[in-house]
Amino acid sequence: MKRFICLLLLLTLITQSFNKLGLILAFKVNQEYITASFCENKDKPEMNCNGRCFLAKKIKQAEQNEEKHRVENLEKTNILFFCRMNKLEVNESVSENGPLTFNPFYLKFKPSLFANDIFKPPQKLSA
Repeated sequence: MKRFICLLLLLTLITQSFNKLGLILAFKVNQEYITASFCENKDKPEMNCNGRCFLAKKIKQAEQNEEKHRVENLEKTNILFFCRMNKLEVNESVSENGPLTFNPFYLKFKPSLFANDIFKPPQKLSA
């Protein structure tokens, strides 16, 4: 069942990507019918149109639909988010709570500079 769903999703992605190719293939398969039924230049056989005018219209229509969907998707994705910033106001004085006390460890703490140490990888023990 999972394979079927994966293949179905893959097929839908492929059909969206190759829309023009599908139109051209459908035209080639049904070219005689399209030439006889939909061709605008049936009365001008010297043009050798053979239904290509209909194909050009369909491809242009597909491009317009694709552009319309692209613009709609762009409008949906360009969402702005505005947030109101609140300011934090402290009304009480820090000195009202009493003197601040610090841990003496932090007052005497002096960080070492490990950047000056040279890294020496461990030596391979030969046994």
